[in-house]
Amino acid sequence: MEALCEERLSAEEQQRLEEIVLSDPDAMQYYLNYAHLHGTLYWDQALSSDAELAVASPASDAELPVLKQPTAQVRRRSLSRAGLAATAVLGLVVVVWYVFRGPSTAPQLAVNEQTPATESPNPSTEAIVTENGLERRPPFESSQHPVLRLHQDGTVTQASDQPLIAAKPRVLPPVEKLPADASDEAIVRFINHRIQDGWQAANISPSPAATDAEWVRRVYLDVIGRIPTTAEAERFLKSTKPDKHQRLVQDLLENPSYVTNWSTIWTRLLIGRSTSREINRRALQDFLVQSFGENRPWNDIVFDLVSAEGDADSNGATNFLLAHLNNQAVPATAITTRLFLGTQIQCTQCHNHPFNDATQSQFWEINSFFKQTKIVRKKRVNKKGEKAAPQLALVSLSKGGTTFYETRQGLMQPAYPKFAGVKIPDGPNVNRRQELAKLMTSGKSDQLSRAMVNRMWAHFFGYGFTRPIDDMGYHNSPTHPELLDALAQQFTKSDYDIKQLIQWICLSDAYRLSSRFAADNSADDPDDGSTPNFSRMYVKQMTAEQLYDSLQVTANPTEIVTDYHSAWKKMQKRDQWLQQFVYTHENEENDETTTFDGTITQALLMMNGPLVENSLDINRKDTILASVLKERTPDARIKKLSLAALTRYPTSRELSELKRLVKERTRFLTSHKVPPQIAVQQSYQDVYWAYLNSNEFILIH
Repeated sequence: MEALCEERLSAEEQQRLEEIVLSDPDAMQYYLNYAHLHGTLYWDQALSSDAELAVASPASDAELPVLKQPTAQVRRRSLSRAGLAATAVLGLVVVVWYVFRGPSTAPQLAVNEQTPATESPNPSTEAIVTENGLERRPPFESSQHPVLRLHQDGTVTQASDQPLIAAKPRVLPPVEKLPADASDEAIVRFINHRIQDGWQAANISPSPAATDAEWVRRVYLDVIGRIPTTAEAERFLKSTKPDKHQRLVQDLLENPSYVTNWSTIWTRLLIGRSTSREINRRALQDFLVQSFGENRPWNDIVFDLVSAEGDADSNGATNFLLAHLNNQAVPATAITTRLFLGTQIQCTQCHNHPFNDATQSQFWEINSFFKQTKIVRKKRVNKKGEKAAPQLALVSLSKGGTTFYETRQGLMQPAYPKFAGVKIPDGPNVNRRQELAKLMTSGKSDQLSRAMVNRMWAHFFGYGFTRPIDDMGYHNSPTHPELLDALAQQFTKSDYDIKQLIQWICLSDAYRLSSRFAADNSADDPDDGSTPNFSRMYVKQMTAEQLYDSLQVTANPTEIVTDYHSAWKKMQKRDQWLQQFVYTHENEENDETTTFDGTITQALLMMNGPLVENSLDINRKDTILASVLKERTPDARIKKLSLAALTRYPTSRELSELKRLVKERTRFLTSHKVPPQIAVQQSYQDVYWAYLNSNEFILIH
C-alpha cells in the first residue's frame, strides 16, 4: 500500500493488488482504511511538505511569490498527488464493485476445489524468498481462498475461468419524469414505482404489508410524536373505509400535536436540547409553532432563520444564529449549510476536503456572509431591581470588511461573500445575510429542497437516501437518485409545502410495509452497513421526547395536547426532565450528546422512574389503569392494557398466558395476607409494567 501511494508499483503488481482487494473482504476493508488514513495525513501535512510552516501573517498580492520553475519540493508534491490519484482510482474500483455486487441470488464466485493438505503440501504455509533474499509470508491461505491461487514465486492467478467480480445489479430502463402539474396520486405512484425498481435491481422482494395496528401506531409517532390513545386506535382499527389511511394522515396534520412535535424537532436541530445557553428558547419555539401552524413554505422559514434581525425576545428566529455566532461564526457557517443545504463543510475551514471538491476558500466565502453580524448584549434588571440575564440582539453593521483565513502553508488569504458561484458586492448598504438567505431560498438551486426531502425521508424511514443525511454530494451518491430528484422538484413546485411532502411519504407503499424480515429481503439491513432498499420498515427507537409524551398517554389520555399555549408548561417540564440525559461538550462547535438511547439510565427510568410510576397509579380515577380495573372480565382488562401500551390487541396465546400469570400472582399475594382487591390491582399493575418495559413499546416498528 505504501508503494502504491508513492507510485512505486509496476503494472503487474498493481494488477495483483487489485485482484487481492476485489476478492477478499478483509483485504478490501484494510485497503479502504489505509487509503482513508493516507488521504487524511496527506492533507493534514499540507500536501506532504517537509518544510516548517511559517508564522501566519497577512500577505498582500505583491508579496506573494510567483513560481516560474517547479522546485524539488513541488516535484515531491506532484508525486504525492499522483500517488493519491492512483489510490483514489483503485478505491473507486473497489467501491463500484462493493456497491454493485449482487445478493445471494446473484451469480456466486467460483469455488476453487483444492486437494487435501495431506496429499499435497500447501505452498502458502511456507515463506516466499524475494529477490533480495528476504523472506515474506504470503498474504492469504491459498487452500482457503475461493478464487485465487498463490504460487511459490509469489504470483497470484485465477483458480478458474469464473469472473473475479460478481454480477452487477440489473440495469433498469430510464425513468419517465413527473409532469409539472402531477397530482398527489401520481406522485405517490411514482414513489412506489421507483422503490419497486430498487427491489428489482437488488433482486429482493418486500416484506408483507403492516397490520393496521402497526401502521396507526407508527404514523402517530412519526407525525405527532406520541402513540395514539385507546379511543383513537379503536376508531381507526374498527373503520372499514377504504381511504381511512389517507384520512388519518390528513387529520394528524391538522392535530395540535403536529405543531408542537415539529416545532420541538426543529428546535432541537437548531439549538440542541441544552437549556444552558443565553438565548430565548421559548421565543424560537414560538416562531416555529407559528410557522408550522400556518404551514408556511419551508424556504420562507429558512429565509427568516438566516436573515433574522433584532432582539431575541421579539424576534424568535434570531435565537438560531445567536446560539452559533461564537468562534468567528464558524459554528454558524457549518450548521447553516448542514441543516438547510445538506452539506458538511466544517472540515474545510482548515484545509481542502480530501475526498470531494470542497475547498477551504469556499468555507470562508460562506463564512464571510456572517462577518457583518454582531451580537449586542443589553443590560437588564428584574422587577426587584436586581441584575438579570442580558437581552441579546442580532445587529448587522453597515459594512462587513474582509475575512482572512490561514492556509495550510501559513499564508493569510482574503475571502469575500460568494455562494453558488454568485459574488456579493461589498457595498455600505448590502446586508450580506439577507443576500445569502435569498440565494439559498430563491429556488434557482435545488439544494434546499433536496436536503429537506432527504431529511424528511430519513425521519419516517430511519434512513435517508444518503448516509449521513446531511452530507450530500457527488462523493455520496443517493440510493434512489431519480426519486430524490423528483421529490425535490415536486416539493419546490408545491411552494415548499411541508404537509404535502409528509402526505406523499406516509401514503407510499414502502411506508405501509411491515418491519419484519421476509424470506427474500434478509440482506436489506442497513444496520450492518448495506444500502437501504426500503423493502421493509426499519425499526427506530423512540426519541426521548416521544417516550415522554407517549408515557403521558399511557397514564392519562385526557391530558394530551389540545393547543400550544396549554402545552407549553408541559413542554417545559419535559425539557427539564430531558436535561438529565443531555451533555454539552462546551466546545467551539457547540456540540452536545445524550445518554438516553439504550443506556442503563434509560433502563432504570423505565423500570422505576416517575413517568412509569405515574402510569401505574391506581389511586387516581382518571388513569388508564383505574379504568381498566372497572372492566368485569380478565379478557377485557388485558385487552385494554395491551391496546393502551402497544396499540394492538393481545394474541390468543398472549392472552391465555397473561390470564394465568394474573391468577397465579393474585393467589401468591393473597397467600401473603394481601387483601384480595389490592392483590388483583397489583397483578394488573405488573401486566401493565411488563407491557411498558417491552421492546415493542419503546420501538417504532
